Amino acid sequence: WLYYNKEREDLAKNALTKLRKSREAAEEEIEAMIKERTAGTSSVMVTYGQFLTNPTLRLSLLIGVVLQCAQQLSGINAILNYAPAIFKDAGESNADLATISVGAIFNLMTFVSVPLMDKLGRRTLMLAGLALMVVSYVGVGVSQYYHHIAGEGEYHWTSPVAILTLITFVISFAIGPGSIPWLIVGEIFTAEARGKASSICVGVNWVCNLIVCFTYDKLNAAIQPYTFFFYMGIVVISFIFTLLFVPETRQKPVDQINREISEQALKCPPTVF
Repeated sequence: WLYYNKEREDLAKNALTKLRKSREAAEEEIEAMIKERTAGTSSVMVTYGQFLTNPTLRLSLLIGVVLQCAQQLSGINAILNYAPAIFKDAGESNADLATISVGAIFNLMTFVSVPLMDKLGRRTLMLAGLALMVVSYVGVGVSQYYHHIAGEGEYHWTSPVAILTLITFVISFAIGPGSIPWLIVGEIFTAEARGKASSICVGVNWVCNLIVCFTYDKLNAAIQPYTFFFYMGIVVISFIFTLLFVPETRQKPVDQINREISEQALKCPPTVF
């Protein structure tokens, strides 16, 4: 932002030095930004059609779109919007207090995730977050299932398990799928493609958000107490896709990232990518 929007190379370098803990790494990143900006001003902008015809752009866009889908179709907004009802379905009598606790921890972990992304890497955190979300959904689903089949008071463990696993879920989401998809979209595209790619990915994100918000009630009524096993399946698919196709982008120039994506696209049949 300091470099591209404010044209303050000095401030951008100072900010990167604090973030990377290395003046040399900051200078290398600034040099990469300068080269990218110079190339962008002398190059023709990518058209929407090229996202379909160019294998590297096609796979890059697919990565961006799938990560946005993974973020929203994981059911995070269903949990945040319907947390009191979810806790009641698991036997929690003080559902409002439990909901406030989950929301507070979610907001706190969003800030904690920022330094972790540069320390551990985007791909690593994305995979770790998705894996922990699967485990958390098992706990939520099992607690709802046993409370549903047994009724009030039969299984006293369902309420604390639901609270613990939902807290674990929002922590896992915050450190991984909550923030990393937005960051990766800005890192896997060159300046010529970034604007159009970002607009597509943001649009997909909002569409998926609306799908979850408008379908959760009907889905829950139709398959409850198996609702969160359904969302768990989506998270498992997201984990597999990330494992197979999403590159690590931490402290890598966009040219290197594009080369890695291009190599990955060449390994797949033309009918796929």
